Amino acid sequence: MPLIKLTRRYRSLIGLAFLFGAATVAMNLGLQSTSSYLIAKAAQHPSTILLLWTPIVAVRFFGTARAAFRYLDRYFAHDVTLRWLRDLKTHLYQAIERETWSVLKGRGSGEILSRLGHDVDSLENLIIGFFEPVIIAILGLLMVLAIGLWLNPLIALGLTVMLVVSATLLSWSAFRMAKISRAQQVDLKGRLTAALVELLYGSTDIRALHLEGFAKRHVDQLQQRLHEAKRHLIRITGLFSATSLFVTWAGMWVVLQVSIMEAQRHQLRPIFVPVVALLALASFEIVSGLPSAFQDVSGLAQAAARIRELRSREESQSYGKGRSQKPPEVPALVVKDVSLVLGDRVQPILDRVTLTLAPGQHVALIGPNGSGKSSLVNLLASLLAYNEGSIQLDQTELREWDTEAARRLFGVVNQFPHIFHDTLRANLQLAAPDASEDALLEALRLSGMLALVNRLPKGLDTLLGERGTTLSGGEIKRLAIARAVLKNAPILLLDEPTEGLDPISERTVMEDLMQWASRRSVLWITHSAINLDLVDEVVVLMDGRIVDHGTPRQVASHPVAQSLLRLALLSAHMASRDDSLTS
Repeated sequence: MPLIKLTRRYRSLIGLAFLFGAATVAMNLGLQSTSSYLIAKAAQHPSTILLLWTPIVAVRFFGTARAAFRYLDRYFAHDVTLRWLRDLKTHLYQAIERETWSVLKGRGSGEILSRLGHDVDSLENLIIGFFEPVIIAILGLLMVLAIGLWLNPLIALGLTVMLVVSATLLSWSAFRMAKISRAQQVDLKGRLTAALVELLYGSTDIRALHLEGFAKRHVDQLQQRLHEAKRHLIRITGLFSATSLFVTWAGMWVVLQVSIMEAQRHQLRPIFVPVVALLALASFEIVSGLPSAFQDVSGLAQAAARIRELRSREESQSYGKGRSQKPPEVPALVVKDVSLVLGDRVQPILDRVTLTLAPGQHVALIGPNGSGKSSLVNLLASLLAYNEGSIQLDQTELREWDTEAARRLFGVVNQFPHIFHDTLRANLQLAAPDASEDALLEALRLSGMLALVNRLPKGLDTLLGERGTTLSGGEIKRLAIARAVLKNAPILLLDEPTEGLDPISERTVMEDLMQWASRRSVLWITHSAINLDLVDEVVVLMDGRIVDHGTPRQVASHPVAQSLLRLALLSAHMASRDDSLTS
């Protein structure tokens, strides 16, 4: 993702920022030159103050204009930076939402948070801290050369050479010395954020396993390494600040000596000697910010690379813009010879899977763990990209659909529903922001959660806690079912929607849900072979392949179905025995 392309819409603002920055430099050069000329002229005790009127007015003008241009420079530079960062974050959020899960494979939420936070924020120095100082330094050198040539060609060339050489050497040295530490700092910030997020989410297990000391040592080590990298950068910054100051005064002294010699040779008017000295002082200030700018280059490059990695690997398989027209009725869904391979796996997760979900048809997909059932749901919901085959939604290839338009046709209950740290009402209204309270209660009734809501102290306005810490696993699934009901999509994709429920509750919820979805298409993934009488067709998936399909009665004799049925009956027996013991 070319980050610089996002600045194209702000080219005029960037141009104004650079223009006012260059104007600030020009005003500073003019102020230093005219003020020194005024002091030298006043030292000659002119016969009338009118002889000093022009330089006095010039000093006032340059001084006032420098402040005004500096303000405008800072205003436009910060304005365009904030606008660019806003667009960059929006672009990244949209890209992540639009992309498939495989782009984020292997990265934790803490690392992604760091890239969207620390890395994006560090790029605020890209325009203000790098491009602007470099551009203004180049323009400033041209101004110094022009003024110097008007005063004395030898001084102009000598001063320009000193400026170029000192700026090049200091910038290159700063870049080389800070390269490793700056990149380490960016990387360590990301790793520290990821570690803290993992520590926060895994705190219960860490305490249960008595790993508090290990976790603390890991975080302390990352913090110590980060502090060492920061201290190294601070020392480098101090070193180059002192070096730049020394070079500035040394350069001014050299220019002063040359100007004195030129004055003695009558190649320079004596009154211009202090002018040349202060002009040199102001000239070195132009390039004094370059070491700091190049000191940040490696960090900026590292941050930009980490941001690009968020969406660089699977762009060719991602969904994007395409058909957005909603079908007039429940669309047909046809999966034909679809294969899916993720990462470095040799064995495909799905291998030439063919499945048809006719309008209004209810299909159950059963199979052991790891057979690829959840992956198929993620493919249909445009969360993963298939490698081979075809998925047609309403006779249009799924890749040719607009991502958002396609997802609006599916109500999904995924394997691990996410509950936000908000109220029950807010979590439900994610699926239907304008839903009335009656609609929310009806969705909760269909999911078998209404009785629980009536017991909550604040009802729908009860805070659920982060990731639904106040809910059980079965209640989280029921909440996800209620969301799917509220979305009112024509196709339901249910991935273990009743996991965590007892057999009686499971039967009740699925009966109500199937009755509500009588005119909708339903793909129901389940480990249980009980309640299959609620569907029209059963598909058996094993090792990524469909090994059998047919009516519930036809599939009942398949070994996988019989095995799942025995497990379901055993689980039901154990649950009823536990209830009896509890009673």
